[in-house]
Amino acid sequence: MKPIRLLGDLEEAVKGGPRMTLAVAAGEDSATLHAIARGVVDGLIQVIVVGHRERITNAAMGLSREFADRMEIIHVEDETAIAEAAVQLVHDGRADFLMKGLIGTATFMKAVLDKQKGLVPPGGLMSHVAVMQVPGYPKLILVSDAAIIPNPSMDDKVTILNYAVEVAHGLGIETPRAALVSAEEKINFRLQSSIDAAVIKAMAERKQIRGVIVDGPLALDVALSKEHCKIKELDSPINGEADILIFPNIETANTFYKSVTLLAQGKSASITVGTRAPVVVSSRADDDDTKFYSIVLAARVASHRAQT
Repeated sequence: MKPIRLLGDLEEAVKGGPRMTLAVAAGEDSATLHAIARGVVDGLIQVIVVGHRERITNAAMGLSREFADRMEIIHVEDETAIAEAAVQLVHDGRADFLMKGLIGTATFMKAVLDKQKGLVPPGGLMSHVAVMQVPGYPKLILVSDAAIIPNPSMDDKVTILNYAVEVAHGLGIETPRAALVSAEEKINFRLQSSIDAAVIKAMAERKQIRGVIVDGPLALDVALSKEHCKIKELDSPINGEADILIFPNIETANTFYKSVTLLAQGKSASITVGTRAPVVVSSRADDDDTKFYSIVLAARVASHRAQT
């Protein structure tokens, strides 16, 4: 498989593989169903929607009769029961990935995180991976963690990196280049991100982290620009061609993510990983394309897991 270099290429990659089934918790609104309908009608995914049957049917019929006919509905009215039923579909093997619809985030995440019936393995860590298409950069960039883990420890960063590598492999990037971002390229004992990066790089060199080329600490410019590497006379295996950016904390990752989307007209798809199945948790600010590509990305990762 050739590396996927544009979000639009995800559609063809998913179309060429087995159709994964999406479970949606409370897909009772047209905004959620609109993104799903595109994937269903185009033959990319199958869908089971859990929630109030009449509301779901009415919203779906307002979008497409073909979509409404292809959709399976499980009637549940209570919000907590909706979330639990959607999660159970993954446990039962009826769904390959999960999406939050018109339901409170706290209620949804409580079901996902439930120690007995949820989707996070014992001792596991849930994280967020964004796949970004940035004008002027020749390939997709994976960014983590911009939404879930506020201040990851060094151990957390290793886990976050491994999650991002799994997503990169799902995109056909056999040996992704991962940059551990800090404020500069030199190891600075006053910057914990610098120390963390140096240790994680050493771990990768000793084959404790596999399937990826790792370097750090790296400032953002040398992670993404060959020219800046030349100017700074920096010899790095990343060489300004990073596929993955691991940020020091949620503030830096989230700021990068929003700067790219708001100021540079970047496009993105995001999923939650570290769970038994990929999870899509859309933001109210996400546009239709972001929601759609997040669904397709989750389907691709689910398919890759099933095949490996």
